[in-house]
Amino acid sequence: MSQGLVSSLFMACKKMQMDFQCQAAQIGLDAAPYAALQKLWRQDGVTITELGEKLFLKASTITSLIDRMERDGLVQRQRDEEDRRVVKIYLTTRARNLKGKFPRFEEHCIEKIKPHFTQEEIQTLTQLLNRLEESL
Repeated sequence: MSQGLVSSLFMACKKMQMDFQCQAAQIGLDAAPYAALQKLWRQDGVTITELGEKLFLKASTITSLIDRMERDGLVQRQRDEEDRRVVKIYLTTRARNLKGKFPRFEEHCIEKIKPHFTQEEIQTLTQLLNRLEESL
């Protein structure tokens, strides 16, 4: 008997999460800093609040994450020149160099599912999941 929608989504998400953690471990990170790097590789120089929103983290959690990443030489905080109250997060050279060593997670996942889905099915699935996300 096949699983229901919620169970199937949960199990697929759980498997992707485990795979994500394995990728993070390959570069010597746990999942949280790796997830932050994934976002910063796409858009560097965001505020702590913006990064927290992208990662669905509370203010206290994102602050401690940035503290650890700064300690590990992955990011640096810089005050905005136009508004000194605003602090932005920038990747260090070390963090930028890590990007080229590993595929982006989304590309990695697509490569894993390609043998099981047609390109049209992948596009349809993406559209349906985007609609689902917007409706929640």
